[in-house]
Parts: sequence; structure tokens; C-alpha cells
Amino acid sequence: MSGKTYYKILNLPEGASKAQIKKSYRTLVKLYHPDVTDDPKAHDKYIEIKQAYEALTEPQKKKTYSSNTSSRQYKWNKYREQSRNKHRARKEKAEKEIQEFYTSLRKGWRRNWIKANMLVGMIICFLTIADQYSVPTQRKIAILSLSNYSRSNEIITEEGQFQLKEGHASIRGKNEVILFESKYLKHGMFVAYQHEGVYVWQKVLYSPQGPSFYWGYKIIVFVSALPLLFFIFFRKNHEWFVFFHYAILIVTTPWLIYFILKHPIIMIILKFGAV
Repeated sequence: MSGKTYYKILNLPEGASKAQIKKSYRTLVKLYHPDVTDDPKAHDKYIEIKQAYEALTEPQKKKTYSSNTSSRQYKWNKYREQSRNKHRARKEKAEKEIQEFYTSLRKGWRRNWIKANMLVGMIICFLTIADQYSVPTQRKIAILSLSNYSRSNEIITEEGQFQLKEGHASIRGKNEVILFESKYLKHGMFVAYQHEGVYVWQKVLYSPQGPSFYWGYKIIVFVSALPLLFFIFFRKNHEWFVFFHYAILIVTTPWLIYFILKHPIIMIILKFGAV
């Protein structure tokens, strides 16, 4: 800081006497001392006034002060530059790791996992929709016994246990029923039998193949199509891409595995496609 600036801080003309410097210093200290004012800038102004006074009245101290100030400023600038470099390096490393993570989701086994889910899901969607427009198959199955039929509507057949939506006493004593199934996924739809010359129809809720999804085919189509919807709508890298990537895998993978195990036709189609 130049001498001219010190005089200016103390509101004095350049070359003012020592007495004038002391007088001005005392006046300004009374105005800017932190103990006598609430001005938040007063402390900095007070330090500035004190440094100017010491520099003009004690030249040797001015030299020491200037040297110390220069040294402190150099160290501060060096520290600030090092901090900036470290921050920049950490930021670049973090960005690189994020990009590598996004790349890992779009390539390699994680991407193949999504693609496999999408393939199986599309097969299930196609078969489920085809079932809705196809004529159901029918065949006769023998009844072995009734299991608490009046309470849980269950019949035991040679193919396993069937649970019906409603009970009907007329089924007692019957030896066989006609089972109607969806054409491709073999979901149980109805059982029918003749009673006093009239056919009685009962809806199947559960069969050896598991729950009858024939009635909830819209849910099947939606869940099975999630991997395809993910491919279509999530093309950019962002937080929602990561969230839905894992959410879809968690939701659809067990669902699709269940369908593959319960419906052999899906495995046949997959093997045929592999060949």
C-alpha cells in the first residue's frame, strides 16, 4: 500500500506532520472503533486506519508489515490455488466415475439383462393378447374329490387342484368336468358340467398352472412391457434413468421368471429363436 493511500485513509494531505497524523488517527478511531459502533464494516475500517497510522509514524514497522503482508498474501494465494486444483481434480474424478457408471448400465451384462427382460416380456404380451382373441381349448378332466367345497370351492382332479369363484351344490356327485383354457398360456377360464340337462359354468380362479391371469391380462401386458417402455422413454443419463433401471429389474425379473417356469411355451419360443 503506498504512502499516498495511507494519507488518504486518514483524510490527510500528503506530507502531513506527525501531529496531524496523530490527531486524525484519534478522531477516526473514536468513530470506527468496534466498541462504539454497530456498523458491520467498522472493524475492517478500524484495522485499515490503525495500519495506516503505524505505517506513517513508524517507517520500520511499515517495512516489516509490508514484508509480512506480502508473505501472507503469497501463502494465501498458493493455498487458494492448491485448493482450487484439488477441488477441480475431485470434481473431474467424480464426473468420470458417474459417466463410467452410466456406461456400465448401457453396456455389458446389465444392458443384456434389460434386453432379456424386454424379449421375454414381449413374448408374454404377444401370447396374452393372442389368448384374448383366440378360441379357448377344452377337454374333460376327472374329478377325484371335493375339498371343503361349500367353503373354499375347491375340486381335486387328476390334473391337480382347481379353485372356482363360486360354489354350486350340483357339482357334487359329478365324475368329470369340462375345462376351458386359454389357447397359448393355458390359463384356466371355466369348468362346465351338465346338471339336469343344463350346462353349469363356473369361473376358475386358481389352477395347477397358478392364478388365472386371463381375467387380468391388462396388468400382465403392462408389467411385461415395462422393459420396452424403459428403452423407449429413458435415453438420456440422469437420476431417473438409474432409478427406473433398477426398479424395473427388481419388479419384472421375478415376474418373468415365474411365467417362464409356469408356461413351457415361452421356453419353446426362446429356444426356437436361439436356433
